[in-house]
Amino acid sequence: MGISLSSFFQWRFNIFMCRLVGWKITLFYMSFLGKLYFFFNRKERSRIKNAVKSVFDGHKEKPEIKYITKGVFRGILLHYYEKFFNAFSSTETWKNFLKTHMENKGLSTIYKALSKGNGVLLITGHFGGVEFIPGYLALNNIPVTIIVKFKSQYLCDLSNQRAREMDAKFIEPAKTPNIIKAIFNDLKENRVVITQCDELDEWRPCRNSRINFLGRNIHPDRTLNVLTKRCKTSVVFGVMHRNKTYGYNFIVKSWEEISKQYKRAINISLGEVILKFMEQYIYKYPEEWYQWKKHHALDSFAFSDNKTKSQLPAPILTQDAVSVW
Repeated sequence: MGISLSSFFQWRFNIFMCRLVGWKITLFYMSFLGKLYFFFNRKERSRIKNAVKSVFDGHKEKPEIKYITKGVFRGILLHYYEKFFNAFSSTETWKNFLKTHMENKGLSTIYKALSKGNGVLLITGHFGGVEFIPGYLALNNIPVTIIVKFKSQYLCDLSNQRAREMDAKFIEPAKTPNIIKAIFNDLKENRVVITQCDELDEWRPCRNSRINFLGRNIHPDRTLNVLTKRCKTSVVFGVMHRNKTYGYNFIVKSWEEISKQYKRAINISLGEVILKFMEQYIYKYPEEWYQWKKHHALDSFAFSDNKTKSQLPAPILTQDAVSVW
């Protein structure tokens, strides 16, 4: 099966069906479609299962790994439902959802960072309800810029239409000759620029650095280090964490908070600290990370002694850093 899960969901017939039956039933419809997709795409299904097993094997019992794996598949399908809803729901429905389903624990940190006037680099990951972060910020009158790749022109047009209704902008790599310059320009306008630290397909490894990430000894990406060294901007880390009632908790930590919690070593870079911080959320809520199918890509950044099995990382989060629902 050559088509991706995202493209499969975006077939016009599926879009038509979801608009026809309503969003509550759409969740069940997309769950059915997702199970059908993974039934036929056994290679991708096995890749996800093997990734979860490789990370937790030796640290958790088999029944628990099996339970985690089921949660991961549910989380992946829920992510695509969120993505679908974010793109294709009416503006009124979308706004009402964001107003009623988001518990804010992070906006004050964003406002404080913006008050410095040098823009904010909000670093997140492929985690939880990440699709809702830009809209949630824009809905709260925060100027936001998103670095994004659209799967289709139709989705691009819909997203741009919604962005025009708010103070939101897109930076599309395929249409932007100099992405770094575009990011700098928006930061100078005192905007929040959202980027992801776990975009494995776009990593540029730093050969002079080594880090253990999700059980792999790798050369980490250097992009964040380049960004933060070349422009003086406020850095925050944020996730849209799902709770058990299908609500969301927007959690944001400033760089100062992260540094104190991590107690970082002298020679570890900002990019490495952020990646380790992201890792903690993945270990704590593996069902919310939807990059498991790309976990094998970490081997591309491995160094020679990569076969050493690592222990699960020591906790670096304080009690209030991630709410337990």
